[in-house]
Amino acid sequence: MPLTDTRLRALKPKTKPYKVADERGLYIEVTPAGGKHWRFRYRIGKAQKKISLGSYASGRRIRSAVNDAVQTGLLASGQIGPEKAQLAVLERVNTTYEELRHVAAYQTGRILEVSKRQKTLGLMPGQYRTLGSDPKRKRVTLENARGKKFSFDPSRIRADKANDSLALFNDRQLEIHRGDKIRWTRNDHKRGLFNAGQAKVIAIDKGKVTVETSKGEEVTLGKDDPMLKRIDLAYALNAHMAQGLTSDRGIAVMVSRERNLSNQKTFLVTVTRLRDHLTLVLDSSQRLTAAVAINKGEKASALEVTSRLRAAATKYGDAPRQAESEKNTGQELERIKRKTLDRGI
Repeated sequence: MPLTDTRLRALKPKTKPYKVADERGLYIEVTPAGGKHWRFRYRIGKAQKKISLGSYASGRRIRSAVNDAVQTGLLASGQIGPEKAQLAVLERVNTTYEELRHVAAYQTGRILEVSKRQKTLGLMPGQYRTLGSDPKRKRVTLENARGKKFSFDPSRIRADKANDSLALFNDRQLEIHRGDKIRWTRNDHKRGLFNAGQAKVIAIDKGKVTVETSKGEEVTLGKDDPMLKRIDLAYALNAHMAQGLTSDRGIAVMVSRERNLSNQKTFLVTVTRLRDHLTLVLDSSQRLTAAVAINKGEKASALEVTSRLRAAATKYGDAPRQAESEKNTGQELERIKRKTLDRGI
């Protein structure tokens, strides 16, 4: 039975690599790190052979895969390196404010960053690694940089207003080379380094990394500089990062199954970033055309929705038009759910 997108998304990593068959020799191999790679097994005479066809990914994963592929090609051709640095970087987890109030968000190994003191949680500013959680008791166990352990109930995070003082991250390994194009994933206003801003690595020496910013300024980051944890390769960008940037040539990838991203605003940003030539890679031109045609990419605010619901209630009344009102409410709530662009950068 052929593998569907739904089944592929549901495949979870295990302690050892495993295979899931598609048909006619095609299968997907899932690695312990979460990678999903297409393989094809065939025969020439009596000899059985196998080839790799690529990776299955979406969102951040496909962006990381493209970044790695471009870096590998540049290194092989001698356009970057060989000087390199191995970094442990932080990648923000896409969570809503409400999700931070639930134990399930705090997976073992994730980093909780606290930028302001949280009196109700007993947490001071700093970074804490998640050691584990107890859903029944609604407790999460953390450890700070000094090895001190803390336990807190995430449901005590205030629910009456947004709290930008808390953020969850995954840590991962990133290799950079001299000549690599990078981007920042957080702000450092004092040094003029801004989230999504780009730079070029011009030197790597004894753990120190020197970059040239988009303004032509040189900045040297020591081996313990916190901004070395807040970088990523910048060969592949999402549409949000691409706004305001231009290039002569480029390749854009749009997937029709990403309903929130397949809209007119994202498409316009995508096709207007290149001056001379654009290669547009699609999973289905027919499905993507249909998706873009019906989704303008607009996002209604809470005030707008409240006003529309109030007007609908006044127009239709309560009891006689209850069914119609519920239908309108569902439509408005569905519109709220729409996201114009990929939030995670």
